[in-house]
Amino acid sequence: MIIVFFILIILTLFIVGILFSTLNIRVEKLYFSNQSLEKLKWNYFIVLELSLFGMIKAIKLRIDPKRVEKILKKRNIKEKVKEINFKQIKQDLPDKEEQVKLMKRLKIKLEEFHFVLELGTKDVLITSAMIAFLSSVLGIAIARVIKKYQEEKYEYKMIPVYQNKNIINLNLNCIIQVKMVHIICIIFTLLRKRKEKQKHERTSNRRSYDYSYEQY
Repeated sequence: MIIVFFILIILTLFIVGILFSTLNIRVEKLYFSNQSLEKLKWNYFIVLELSLFGMIKAIKLRIDPKRVEKILKKRNIKEKVKEINFKQIKQDLPDKEEQVKLMKRLKIKLEEFHFVLELGTKDVLITSAMIAFLSSVLGIAIARVIKKYQEEKYEYKMIPVYQNKNIINLNLNCIIQVKMVHIICIIFTLLRKRKEKQKHERTSNRRSYDYSYEQY
């Protein structure tokens, strides 16, 4: 009985720890470039950390091209991915309005953000328009996910390249924080909505069959 009691306490503490934990996504390097013969080159190094109660580091996962390639080969994931019904997944996703609401509920925090983009197209006017648009969108997005602006922590540059060819050079490193309780709530919301949708579809199908039977 005492053992069961201790097991229940440990499970309770673990569940509470998960609910009040924070997921840190540290993008230490994200690089895209097509300057070499206009072929896209890319590299990245991302660290996922789960901190219980926001203090105790429980899980740490490093992601880079070599690790991803190794996992894909070892687990035969490429073959399994081919079997996934992406059309069905897309149908189960909420509409754009609902996606915006869910993103707000995530309450994402941006702890650091350093971003440099060099962008050029074959048309000077299109290049200028794209730089202006992206600068505006990025500025609005950053303002919504940071509490206090600090110049050394949040900086971004949008540099137009006027060389009459398509060019992109992108460098990013940032730290994103999300509370696990918000992620769990959204997962349950999506599962509930999917269940309601499937139930509605089954009910609609039964009604259509009933109408067809009435004809005979």
